Amino acid sequence: MSTPPPDQPAEETPTVSASGLSGPGDDSALISEIENTVYSSGQPIDSDVAYAGLRPKELGLALRGQTINDVLLEEFVGGGGMGAVFRGVDLALQRTVAVKVLSTHRAADEDTKRRFEVEAQSAARLDHPSIARVYSVGEAQGLRYIVFEYVDGANLRDLVAEHGPLGLNDALSFAIQITDALEHAWQRDVVHRDIKPSNILITREGRVKVVDMGLARLKQVDDGRHDLTASGATLGTFDYIAPEQARDPRNADARSDIYSLGCTLFFMLAGRPPFPEGTALQKLLQHQGDRPPDIRTLRTSVPRDVARTISRMLAKRPEDRYADPSALLTALLRLAQRLGISPGLLTTARSLTSDDMALRRHAPWMVAATVLVAGWLLWPRLAPSPSPPQPFELTGEADQPGVLPLTPPR
Repeated sequence: MSTPPPDQPAEETPTVSASGLSGPGDDSALISEIENTVYSSGQPIDSDVAYAGLRPKELGLALRGQTINDVLLEEFVGGGGMGAVFRGVDLALQRTVAVKVLSTHRAADEDTKRRFEVEAQSAARLDHPSIARVYSVGEAQGLRYIVFEYVDGANLRDLVAEHGPLGLNDALSFAIQITDALEHAWQRDVVHRDIKPSNILITREGRVKVVDMGLARLKQVDDGRHDLTASGATLGTFDYIAPEQARDPRNADARSDIYSLGCTLFFMLAGRPPFPEGTALQKLLQHQGDRPPDIRTLRTSVPRDVARTISRMLAKRPEDRYADPSALLTALLRLAQRLGISPGLLTTARSLTSDDMALRRHAPWMVAATVLVAGWLLWPRLAPSPSPPQPFELTGEADQPGVLPLTPPR
């Protein structure tokens, strides 16, 4: 089973893996260098100077163990273009949280601060079981930060890398949950703009949590660094970006999320994105001009109706896709009903709680309380009442060697 290529975002720093979930590793030399920068004669120096120009990993190591506004930055767990991510503790409420600290070059600009606040407020309005919540935003020591729900789960990219493509039941169930989350956001004028496997977490009960909802727009500050024609960079992730979004990030809307979700569903079933080869620019051109492969050429067991649904999600023109997440959700629910798929078909042969599983890796989002998974209103007419949540395992599929669907434990 080959490992899928990383969903490398345009802004990812070379010091952190593409998933943004890697731990600090052996960084003693870097830590020593940072300590010499942050402290002078044993005393903290001005934070604006201390943290200026630090890359996300360096920022993470510099801030690890510090407290900002009653939030303890307990452990640095990764970083990307926007900044460093920590597992933290809200000391006032005594709950585990995730904290994203913006890179200093972003936090310094007044227009970026305003956008940051508006987008974070928009994301905080979202209240959905498949969306990781935004708790608060703040500023301290010259740093801007966001406090999130902490999701104890593995992202789809790591799950597929570890175990291969998902079974049809689980891929569709996850796609339905993601679409329901997108529909909730769309009804509140929030678009994700960066749907990809590493932004989709699966909890221990097999439930979806979409992260960075409503915050991806923070990456598209109107400066030349995000103009594809100016610098070769653009908002989004090259393996999953919609054609119109690649041309101009301001064109992204809910239909762009549908395209990215189509790429993600393709990845779940095939173990690779539609256009896995080439440079970043070549991938952008493929998304705009090349016809994506039929999923059935890579996995013959996929039903034709599923292949047609993915094909429509991947239409080049936004108007040829599903009109909005609500229309896609209706189509996916009907498709699942025709195929006899229900949320009870979530899970296992090898437990995701094993030590070598992706769940043991650091994830920058984790749920502070048990996720409520009672079958919920996605499936009021499609399935009987689900059984209580169970840890899930992976089993093989007879007609597709190497493909590991998620099925219920006996």
